[in-house]
Amino acid sequence: MKRILFAIVFLLALNLQAQSVEGRLSLNGKSKTTLELKNASAVHLLSEFKEGKYRLNFEFEADNLVGFYQDESGKRKVVFYEFKTVVKRNGRLVKNVIRKNPIPYFPGEYSLSAEAFDFVGTLAENPMEEEEMQMLKKGGISRIIPGTYSIELSVRPIGAKGGIKPVVFNFTVK
Repeated sequence: MKRILFAIVFLLALNLQAQSVEGRLSLNGKSKTTLELKNASAVHLLSEFKEGKYRLNFEFEADNLVGFYQDESGKRKVVFYEFKTVVKRNGRLVKNVIRKNPIPYFPGEYSLSAEAFDFVGTLAENPMEEEEMQMLKKGGISRIIPGTYSIELSVRPIGAKGGIKPVVFNFTVK
């Protein structure tokens, strides 16, 4: 009886572990990097992503995704991902944003646009403090408030074990 119970537990553990994803997000091939901004504008930062100065990549592999969505051939499984953006300024949390609707991806490698995450909009938002409001009036609405920024972008698989390594990038606005 003990052998049968052990075999069942072993098979269940093997099955749960087999349904997994592993991968990473990277910016210009790195999981952690520092950006050199020539301009303190969120629009300019978006432009640099669009022009290819900064390339955001997402890659993952999946093992034995039983019960997941698939294409018409039944060979390629789709994994849904939740996208998360964390923006910090001078070590303090500015905003933590999780996209409401998960996005589906087949296993593989993808180039992502900056708009897949919410850091550009967060950097360009109207600040709440009076001092920050005065600073923006001088430089326009897309001006990034001076400080040292840390931005972490991550994706979390829905319904699968494993994970995707996040990407973190830093920059300073004077």
